[in-house]
Amino acid sequence: MNQADRAVTLAIVLSWLWFAVYYAEVGTLESPWFLGFSLVYMWIPGIIALVLARREGLSLRTWSRPNRWWLLALWLPVLLALASIVTSLPLDSYVGLAQVREAIAARTGAEGASLPGWALWTALIVQGLLAGATINLLFALGEELMWRGYLWERTRELGFWPASLYIGVVWGAWHAPLVYFLGYNYPEHRFLGVFFMVVFTVLLTPWMLYLRERGGAIVVPALFHGTLNAVAGLPLLVFAGSADPLARSNDLLVGLTGLGGFVVLALANLYLRRLVPPEAQESAG
Repeated sequence: MNQADRAVTLAIVLSWLWFAVYYAEVGTLESPWFLGFSLVYMWIPGIIALVLARREGLSLRTWSRPNRWWLLALWLPVLLALASIVTSLPLDSYVGLAQVREAIAARTGAEGASLPGWALWTALIVQGLLAGATINLLFALGEELMWRGYLWERTRELGFWPASLYIGVVWGAWHAPLVYFLGYNYPEHRFLGVFFMVVFTVLLTPWMLYLRERGGAIVVPALFHGTLNAVAGLPLLVFAGSADPLARSNDLLVGLTGLGGFVVLALANLYLRRLVPPEAQESAG
């Protein structure tokens, strides 16, 4: 077993053991304990990466001075999420922000629900950006220390695209118990959802590795990851089958985690191949 495979095995085994404890005691996404569980679950790979890197004398560059790649990492998830609305239009009934207005009216009254569409979209996006750059960044950094940190350093010699495939597959597989047992992202199609999650993470990884290299530190893909977690739900607000996020009838179709999003991510990767051709070896830069 090589160093990358050993790290993956440790991350999956320990993470899944922690999940088993949570599932046995609580076992739902709606629980107030889920946030704390998630923080530990996402940091188990990160702690393993830090321990192994220190033991092996491997440098994991976590931080860099802010640069333009930070901005791309912050805004690219927003652009991908909005683009997935367009590609999802043939797959479900578009209802606009009607569901959002109903939720606002229930909390604040009709006056709040009468805000213009542009104001609602601005508020939703700004909220996502702020969450992505703060609390979500803290959560995502745990994962990124492993996936775009330790594993990338240990698979560079494979070349950019083969390493992206390897990291994307193991990253997606790591999510398997969340998807299958809790319905994470795919509440109505849990078995197929495991495979869809792997496709999703495979499609995401090349851009995240590219940001890691260009931005010069693990914090850059962590910023992307945190923002993605905050804004990936935006497309679900405007389609009829997403009214209940825990019982979505369209979970394989719309948004970034559905077929509509896969089209967007595939096109983004086709563009990335122009920047990082298949013959590129150890890095994206």
